[in-house]
Amino acid sequence: MKKYTFFLLLILLTGCASSRKAHVSATPDGKQYVVILSMDAFRWDLAGRSHTPTLDSLARAGTYAEIYPVYPSNTFPSHYAMATGLHPDHHGVVNNNFYDRKIGRKLSVFDAEDVRLPGFWSGEPIWNTAERQGLTANIFMWPGSEVPIDGHQATVWTPYSSKPTYYQRADWVIEAMTRPEAEIPELVMWYFEEPDATMHTYGPDSPQAVAQAEHIDSVLRYFFREIRRSPVFERINFIVTADHGMAALSPERYINLMPLLDTTQVIRTVPGTPFGLEVKEEYADTAIRILRRTGHMKAWRREQMPRRFHYGTHPTRLTNIIVIPETGWTLDYAAETRPVRKRGTHGFDNRDRDMHMVFYASGPAFRKGYRQGSFQNQNMYLILCRLLGIEPAPNDGEWKDVKRMFRNK
Repeated sequence: MKKYTFFLLLILLTGCASSRKAHVSATPDGKQYVVILSMDAFRWDLAGRSHTPTLDSLARAGTYAEIYPVYPSNTFPSHYAMATGLHPDHHGVVNNNFYDRKIGRKLSVFDAEDVRLPGFWSGEPIWNTAERQGLTANIFMWPGSEVPIDGHQATVWTPYSSKPTYYQRADWVIEAMTRPEAEIPELVMWYFEEPDATMHTYGPDSPQAVAQAEHIDSVLRYFFREIRRSPVFERINFIVTADHGMAALSPERYINLMPLLDTTQVIRTVPGTPFGLEVKEEYADTAIRILRRTGHMKAWRREQMPRRFHYGTHPTRLTNIIVIPETGWTLDYAAETRPVRKRGTHGFDNRDRDMHMVFYASGPAFRKGYRQGSFQNQNMYLILCRLLGIEPAPNDGEWKDVKRMFRNK
């Protein structure tokens, strides 16, 4: 342990200054802690195009992987999949916005009343799994954490606000982990909304995206310098990851579906990526043929989605036709052509590399200097359960996909 601790301190501190069910028994080193950060839309290749010495040292000190999101590759479906280990079809948040036929209206993750509706969230998030088994969780802005789920929440939770700086958010975590040992939470989760917001505005290949990556890296440099004051520093496992990637958009890659379809047969649309299209049942096959013939998109009946998406089975929250545009294309349904204002977005095929993101993990439980094979991010739930030594709730994870990253597995 002393040798490992020296190595971790050397890499994290001097390095930063320079530049279906898991086996979840606790590691031989005893009680451990977890701090996990999500950097929204931190694409797999962004650090390689930026000066990020802190992230680079994390990769050297522990395990690194290029991972891919659940489908759809959007913020709330993906974050809640990481929290529950469930695909969106099973945890219910099938997109950031969706129409629920049972309720009879559109629901949004950004509506404070909608997210408190009974049954809006399904599954058991990791903070509830941990607290149910006697541990303490402090959750700072992780999507889904500010609403009671099955009547339970983390001991400490912070509602989302863009006002606190990233340094202030780092201080929240540092304060939690530098308390007297008996008061330190076993699980801490925190969240940055960048570089997502910047890449939507300027694009994933923009200088502004690089600047955001470098700012985040500077915050992490500060964080790792200060967190070593924790009395349990040697037993903290750190994960730095993201929810999805980002693809570039352009005005030329735009298709308006309204002129293509018989509008008298269209019941409703749910714009976004994927694009939801509810049509009269007798028109569905015709609509799909038209969309496929148009090109730059794939369209399926809900129940005929390819199995690899794990999408299309939710009984009330998906339209009867689901349309996935080719990566980088914008679909619309409007009386006249509308401008494409965003320069980047996500939600595309989760196997497309533009949607892939980073996974850094360092601490006593992880192999050092290890390149983990790619895995889908609903497996984050199993990783967290393994680190905390707790029994997972029912989930869609695959332990075989992630077990090799651990020491003494």
